[in-house]
Amino acid sequence: MSFGYGVGDFLAVVKLAKAIKVRFVSAPDQFRHISEASKTLCNVLRDIKDIYEQAELDTQQEKRLDEISRSCRSGLNELLGKLDEYQELDHRTNSLGGTCRRVWKRLKWDQAEMDEICQRIQSNVQIFNLFSTSLTSQVAFTTKELVHRVNNTMEEKAQHELLEWLTTVNYASQQGEYLDRRQEGTGKWLLGTDKFQQWINTDNKNIICTGIPGAGKTILTAIIIEHLEEKCKRDRNCGLAYIYCNFRRHHEQRVDDILASLIKQLCQRMPSLPEDIKSLFAQHKKQQTRPKLDELSKSLFVVLGYFSRTFIVVDALDEYSSSNEPLRRLLSELFSLQNNRTVSIFATSRHSPIIQSVFDGCLQQVISAAAEDVEAYLRGHMSDLLESVSLNADLQEEIVQTIKKTVDGMFLLAHLHLSSLAGKFSPKAVRKTLENLPSGTDAYNIAYEEAMERINGKTAGEKDLANQILAWVTCSRTPLTIRELQHGLAVEIEETEFDRENLPDMQYMEAACAGLVAVDTKGGIRVVHHTAQEYFKRTQTKWFPRAHYDMARACMVYLLQLALAEPGLVRGLLHDEKTWAWARTLATRGKNEEVFERLVQMPETVTKAHLAAYLGSESALRGLIEAGYPYNALDATNRSPLFWAAENGQEGATRFMIEQGLDLNEKDQWGFTPLALAAEKGHFEVVSLLLNNGASAHLKNHDGQTPLILACKGPYGPYSDHDRNARRKMEENTLYSQLRVVELLLEANCDPNDKEMSHGWTALHLAAHQGRAEVVELLLAKGVNPLSKDNSGQTPLFDAVRCGDVTVVQSMLDYGFDPNDMNDVGATPVLLASFRKNLKVVRVLLDNGAYHGADPNLTEQNHGQLPLVCAAWRGLASMVEALLSRGVDPDSQDRDGWTALLCAISGPLNFKKTRDKALLELTLEPGSNPKSHVSHIKSSLAATTGRDYEGVVKLLLQYKANPDTVNVNRRGWSPLMAAAARGRGNTVRLLLDTGNVNPKRQDEYGHDAAHYARKYGHDQIALLLSSPIMETNVAIKESVCTADQPENATLIASRAT
Repeated sequence: MSFGYGVGDFLAVVKLAKAIKVRFVSAPDQFRHISEASKTLCNVLRDIKDIYEQAELDTQQEKRLDEISRSCRSGLNELLGKLDEYQELDHRTNSLGGTCRRVWKRLKWDQAEMDEICQRIQSNVQIFNLFSTSLTSQVAFTTKELVHRVNNTMEEKAQHELLEWLTTVNYASQQGEYLDRRQEGTGKWLLGTDKFQQWINTDNKNIICTGIPGAGKTILTAIIIEHLEEKCKRDRNCGLAYIYCNFRRHHEQRVDDILASLIKQLCQRMPSLPEDIKSLFAQHKKQQTRPKLDELSKSLFVVLGYFSRTFIVVDALDEYSSSNEPLRRLLSELFSLQNNRTVSIFATSRHSPIIQSVFDGCLQQVISAAAEDVEAYLRGHMSDLLESVSLNADLQEEIVQTIKKTVDGMFLLAHLHLSSLAGKFSPKAVRKTLENLPSGTDAYNIAYEEAMERINGKTAGEKDLANQILAWVTCSRTPLTIRELQHGLAVEIEETEFDRENLPDMQYMEAACAGLVAVDTKGGIRVVHHTAQEYFKRTQTKWFPRAHYDMARACMVYLLQLALAEPGLVRGLLHDEKTWAWARTLATRGKNEEVFERLVQMPETVTKAHLAAYLGSESALRGLIEAGYPYNALDATNRSPLFWAAENGQEGATRFMIEQGLDLNEKDQWGFTPLALAAEKGHFEVVSLLLNNGASAHLKNHDGQTPLILACKGPYGPYSDHDRNARRKMEENTLYSQLRVVELLLEANCDPNDKEMSHGWTALHLAAHQGRAEVVELLLAKGVNPLSKDNSGQTPLFDAVRCGDVTVVQSMLDYGFDPNDMNDVGATPVLLASFRKNLKVVRVLLDNGAYHGADPNLTEQNHGQLPLVCAAWRGLASMVEALLSRGVDPDSQDRDGWTALLCAISGPLNFKKTRDKALLELTLEPGSNPKSHVSHIKSSLAATTGRDYEGVVKLLLQYKANPDTVNVNRRGWSPLMAAAARGRGNTVRLLLDTGNVNPKRQDEYGHDAAHYARKYGHDQIALLLSSPIMETNVAIKESVCTADQPENATLIASRAT
């Protein structure tokens, strides 16, 4: 229904409440309570309005609503008047075409007056809630509809939670950003090329598009994705997922991150989530773990099965990793998806011998900025120039033609060249710039150099702002957001308070940098292209020689200003470890009197001693105490300054706090002591200092962790591979310091057999998982219990195997750990090593008694997995051979019926899409059950003929596989039908040449192989299979070419038998 005359005041109240809610945005903290009350009122009114639009009110109810609304309206009008006293329009915020922003005045606060208004609003909220309750029976929705709506909401929420658990990375926002940057009508040339058309119209085709830096590869990728999106909209059975690689986001571009993103994107296209994905989520959510790479690989394989064809697009492969091995692993996983699934891969990259060799045999397309696209871009951006240019048609034409000639296939140069004309006031100045536009191989360097010269030629304010922005953006190790950068730039070194009015405007920031930075849709700011990052890395000492020092000083001042007032914001800004290190260095080696002076000037809400202890400024601590400031105050987590000093390895500050008589065994809210924090971080000198002064080494935190357990765990949590490579590269003195900490704690009689509560890990479990051989040997020498198991029934040997360090595994086996031990689900160390593809560890386990006197076919009780099947699935011939040499049955099946032979055929492919012949021959050797073995060979041939595995088919036929078996799928297909449907011409020839294939065999629907060849567009194969020669059992003399080269397909039939 629509609202009647009697509720006019109610609508006015709704409108007024919304206006007041907006006025409280960015309000100072003292307005918090009344701001929250106004938000609550606004929400209640919105809910009432939604309900009453579906209900009928009688006269009495309308009268009551009108009375309540009038009362509430009076209070809101009074509040609005007060807001006018505390706010004013800031005309400085009025940009062209924009509006003025309201800012808060610095006036004395009348607390009593605002409390009275706040109470009136809260009373109105209660009255409206009561009124709403009295009318709920009139709501038109039935209970069933409400329940259905709630259930749908809960299901959507659960699905969202699952997908966000997979990964929070959102490439869709980048796709939108790149499409926004595209000039309308550009990039269509690629869609019309023969190679792109061949790729998009042929199953399981791969194409690599290479080009020089700045050629426009990323924008073209966005155009391709948009084109594929339209195709997928027309065909719901078609899947699409894409990845934008970025050289500054390696931390979120590991192989498992990529696979998780592909799963998420494909699941988002499905009406409901597959049960396999739900089960994976439920299992790991319960254990609070992340899925392993193999689990993600199998899950992605399952999801792909829901689509008849899937497109995967990867942009900027050259930016995926700084080393080749991770790139090879990624491409191996992507290519393996084409095994038993229809997947087409589109990728872009700079020219790279490694990448191009991996795509050897695939379609290859060179990308270069098309002249018509460059012209369209230039004409579309003429309005960015001054009117003296944008209104001069002849000059515009001259600009377009000159820049077109200089870009030489580099789209980025067109952008840089056009930016160089910004600010040119006369045609002469424009033409002079055009005469000197750089081109050729050094064009980027020259263009960046000239852009910096333009920046440094601006007014002092603009120049300083641009240089600061570029210094922060290029020298920060991780990407910055606009908000973080604004706060970094707003820090005033000589001030004691952070002033938000000093935050620079985002539009001015971007405009000041002469086109060298770009802002993305997620609020991040970055250099315009990775070639710019490379340029500034080479020239940092020229343009920003004090960048790290200035950034560190700003961070330290910001820390002193806001650390306790807004800790979340500080962590967001000061996430760069190098900057933290600089800040600490400034505090300990710089002018300590300056640090002390700043601390004294801090407002009383900030705990000065905590900050001084964290920074390690002993002189500042001494000055604070002498000035009468408390040195033993506790922060929100019940930590004194001693905790802050100990955790951050500040030996001098720790000693000073000990001298003040602080309790060394005091615990924070999680049960940590200063010793525990120092031990976890490996601060040897601080640990020694605390122990020598009476700190207890036996106290546990709330998770049951002793200082020894924390020292073996280190600053990184166990069972996380995220930073393992980085940990391997830690300086040796850091690892040595950790070892010395463990020695100290053992000398203090810390029990090495103590277990923490959450997982039941001992110190040895953690040291073994971290691969710290010296620590493991030290613990073993102290008589640790080798039978001690964690909550999953695993001895520390499992952790050593999981880590993959052969030295640690050997040490534990020498000590007497059982290589045939099983955990609670029946898994053995050999199965775990096979699962992790570690042949060296498998061999060490086998050489030290694994399987000796035990069942060589031990399988996980709950999951039914076998070491041999795991090894074959991964294509590890040497591991398969090692296991078979110990008497493992080659025909043994896991719970799902997989054998080593089936896995050797259907497992991940290598780069050249060929199978390991040695591995296949190993799994083809007859086992203990010849009859069973023959059936496995038959089923393996059935699983192979529909794929592009000609060599595998030959090998299986040599081992007497039946070429005319049925039931390749549920429709009763024969191998010949599968090969014909997939267009595998050579496989068709192989099967026919056996003389044991009936080409006229029909499936359950009465269709033969020729029918399916015609159905899927393989006309020459269909012609062969339906020819009269087949009726007389013709022998094929010449080969049928594969579907990869249909243009060369020839069918030559010869004599009949």
